[in-house]
Amino acid sequence: MVDLSRDSVTNVIHNGIKQSIRVLLDNRCLRGAIILIYSGMDTMAYLDMPSDQQDVKKTDFVRWAERYIRFPSPEQLTGLELYGARCAMLHRYSVASRLSREGQCRQIAYMDKSVPEVRSNPAISTDLVLVSVPGLAQAFFDGVDTFLIDLFSDIKKAPIAEERLRKLVHDLPIDRQGSND
Repeated sequence: MVDLSRDSVTNVIHNGIKQSIRVLLDNRCLRGAIILIYSGMDTMAYLDMPSDQQDVKKTDFVRWAERYIRFPSPEQLTGLELYGARCAMLHRYSVASRLSREGQCRQIAYMDKSVPEVRSNPAISTDLVLVSVPGLAQAFFDGVDTFLIDLFSDIKKAPIAEERLRKLVHDLPIDRQGSND
């Protein structure tokens, strides 16, 4: 039987990033899930960035989010809005980012389950949009799945992604056979 736990995509993405988000959602730790979702988007942008680049830039994140984060609702979030929300949450534990304060994007605030997953009311506020956290997680999971297919179908990007995946945090079991523990 093949041990997929050592496969980087399974280990890092499915059993690491996605599973951690699911655990947080299942335990109603929505803020922690939001942080990991944005961190996961950063990771996907890292895997997708040009081969000669070492660090993810704003443009990488925005490009990845624009292409892969889609909601099953009429209203969508832009890559720049998601980047602003990422900055707000990761740097300030807030919904206000420099980008939203400067009017470059709407603030993203969060709610529990909702259909539609993205809601705004311009009559109340033109600079605020609400997103369902479980909906954001599902959009991220779906985006990751589509992205991985695209990534590993690209003969130029696939080997670079494999190399980068090996550098990410893995959960590797320790073989204790023969040890004195």
